[in-house]
Amino acid sequence: MTTRSLLPIFCWCVGVCLPAFTPAFARAQTPELVWETNGFIAPESVVYDAERDMFYVSNMGTWGQGSVQGDGFISRLAGDGRLLDLKWVTGFDNPKGLALAGGRLYVGDDKDLVAVDPAAGAIVARYQPEDGPGSFNDCTADAAGTVYVFSNRLGRIFRLREGRFEAWVAVDRSQTGGLNGLKAERGRLLLGGWSLRGPDGKEQAGHLSFVTFEETPQFGRIGDQPIGRIDGIEPDGAGGYTVTDWQGGDLIHVTADGRPTSLLPLGRGTADHTYVLSRQLLVIPHVLDHKVRAYRWTPAKE
Repeated sequence: MTTRSLLPIFCWCVGVCLPAFTPAFARAQTPELVWETNGFIAPESVVYDAERDMFYVSNMGTWGQGSVQGDGFISRLAGDGRLLDLKWVTGFDNPKGLALAGGRLYVGDDKDLVAVDPAAGAIVARYQPEDGPGSFNDCTADAAGTVYVFSNRLGRIFRLREGRFEAWVAVDRSQTGGLNGLKAERGRLLLGGWSLRGPDGKEQAGHLSFVTFEETPQFGRIGDQPIGRIDGIEPDGAGGYTVTDWQGGDLIHVTADGRPTSLLPLGRGTADHTYVLSRQLLVIPHVLDHKVRAYRWTPAKE
């Protein structure tokens, strides 16, 4: 691990080369690098376990065209970024999104939503749609412990609630476009768009959308400005969000009404991050650089 103390620095596509979008928005204060850990193999998502003061990182291993099934794994880091176990839990194809709920770590993998017991460091359950492999990407959990995961192949969001795994809602692509990131918050599920057809029929960068947790779920959009190829989505604790743009590589701040500001250019492959609010710490996996970086950052008052 390489550590730089407080030094300022100025599921996501698989095997597909897409045009980069460059939405016009201003830059803001730069997050400060706290630590950097190397040695991963295509790290895609990171989540923080406050009870154990640990980070879990999904590693896809080989991915895209010619990938080897079964070489994905989960790593475990100490709260200060020290690598504890590179291949802590194995037996995944291309593990991506991570979520903690009910004492379990949930992993969105190619075929299944996989449940891991963190105490044992072992897989304890797998959940697959009745229609076959889910081609799952990001997953998230709400305050009640319901886990949500998006199936690219089926165009549906699935949920695991009280032990039952089921298709919850079909994605309205006219509202969301192609999807990648998910994040549950009070009353709704945030949806990170990969791309969207604009009014002129041309492809543009993705938006932040949402679907409500009502009995009849309703789709909506946060703002109307294109943001990027959105991978990670994290609340900033002040009403806005940080998002990562996998294609363009920026870490971006988005206000509650959808106005984006670039915080930091990080390079293509910037993936599903987490924000530890109590530490004001952004922890970001970099798929193509095979590393995880942590930055100190506090949202500006609006």
